[in-house]
Amino acid sequence: MTVLFFFQIHCRLINHFVMSSILSNVLPAPEDPVLSVIFACRDDPCPVKLNLSAGAYRTEEGKPLVLEVVRKAEQQLGNDLSCDKGYLPIDGLADFNKLSAKLTLGDDSHAVEENRVVTIQCLSGRLVLVL
Repeated sequence: MTVLFFFQIHCRLINHFVMSSILSNVLPAPEDPVLSVIFACRDDPCPVKLNLSAGAYRTEEGKPLVLEVVRKAEQQLGNDLSCDKGYLPIDGLADFNKLSAKLTLGDDSHAVEENRVVTIQCLSGRLVLVL
């Protein structure tokens, strides 16, 4: 037991020094443009400002603001017994993807009609920028 304990400590120390030397060469990431807008709004002295930059609405007290239309939709979905809470396929809901392409490119888009458009449903925020 004692040998195992010292072995674990030894491995942690080696890991710490190896990771420290590897990470010491990593350069800082560039400033996030979305966050810079958030910080600019936060630092703006104007008393009647409203920060809509991050897609997450907040009350004047800084608490999450849930829009009334969202509450109604949640109630409707909560009462819909056919709505399951299972995982979506990795590329999202097929009907949502198809209709998103039509909404974006138009119902009469040749690219949509010829199946030359690929859409995926993904998380919002910065993850979508990675894709």
